[in-house]
This record gives sequence, structure tokens and C-alpha cells, in this order.
Amino acid sequence: MRSDEHWPQTAKVWRQFAQMDLVLERLEIDPALAARKSGGTAIANARDICLACLLQRQCSQRLEQDDPCAVLEFCPNAGFLKECSRTHE
Repeated sequence: MRSDEHWPQTAKVWRQFAQMDLVLERLEIDPALAARKSGGTAIANARDICLACLLQRQCSQRLEQDDPCAVLEFCPNAGFLKECSRTHE
């Protein structure tokens, strides 16, 4: 039996982490810069928000349509993402 069969939430957590990483990549946000914001608490909070987000499907669709900026229109982490993108300009 695989470990994710014992812990069904594990697969969800890894999918959401991968999706957030993809959002950071597509918005050209340096994940190291994002990780340093507020001593790391900002990205930890953003990951928690992403994990609980009910708009995951909509987010995935926008990313698949190659429209990452459209994610900012509805993303609960939009403020964090915008702050991080300003940091590296």
C-alpha cells in the first residue's frame, strides 16, 4: 500500500503546493524572494490559503489557458503575489 493511500490528504497537499509553485513561476515571481518575505510567514500563510482555496479548478484553467495574470482577479493570495512581483522588478 502506498503512503498516500494511508494519508489521502497528502496527495491534495502536494498538488496544491505544485499549483502554487506553478503560479509563482508563471507570474515570474522568485520563490526565494517570496520565501523571505516577512521572515517566511507570508509564504507559509499563502500556502495555507492556497490549500484551503475553493477556486483551484478555476486557477488551473487559467494557467492552462496561458493567462496567469487572470489568476490575480480572483486569487485570495493576489495581494501577496502582487507584493512579491513588485519586490523583484
